Amino acid sequence: MKIDISKLEHEPLRFDEELLVEAERLGPDQVAGQVSVRLAGEVRPHEDIFSIAGSCAAEGPLLCSRCLEPVPWSVAEDFSFEYRLPESAPLDAEAGIDEGDLDVSFLHGQELDLTELAAEQVLLAMPMRILCQPSCAGLCPRCGTNLNEVDDCGCKPEVDPRWGALADLAGGARES
Repeated sequence: MKIDISKLEHEPLRFDEELLVEAERLGPDQVAGQVSVRLAGEVRPHEDIFSIAGSCAAEGPLLCSRCLEPVPWSVAEDFSFEYRLPESAPLDAEAGIDEGDLDVSFLHGQELDLTELAAEQVLLAMPMRILCQPSCAGLCPRCGTNLNEVDDCGCKPEVDPRWGALADLAGGARES
């Protein structure tokens, strides 16, 4: 859904939308499927600034960082930021920004895309790493077996060849 901001006069515009965000848009290496997002809030116009405040509730499957199994995830957070029209952007490429400008984005055209807003809020809320359980053993680096499902996959640990000289010394110490 898109909001045409050119039609906003002085009254705030409320929105309450259910959206589906595809895994490809969020990062298929972290997200296992569609994420359902509910965005509710309002857009308030102030000259060339549009303040947006609301809440985002999302749920969907993420991938465990160690074993790559889907993990249910949900979040509910509030958000608040400002959009400005492109005409109000500083023309000087060397112009610095103030701390108050860090929460400001610039609109592209005269529409606010709620699907883009939903994807952005989900990306900001997603954890850096998600685990299916704190003791997740992950995948065997040699055969790819999920080590949470088997006690031993049968692969012998690969010895780093840089430690070979020490292994030879340890073997010689046992012979003495």
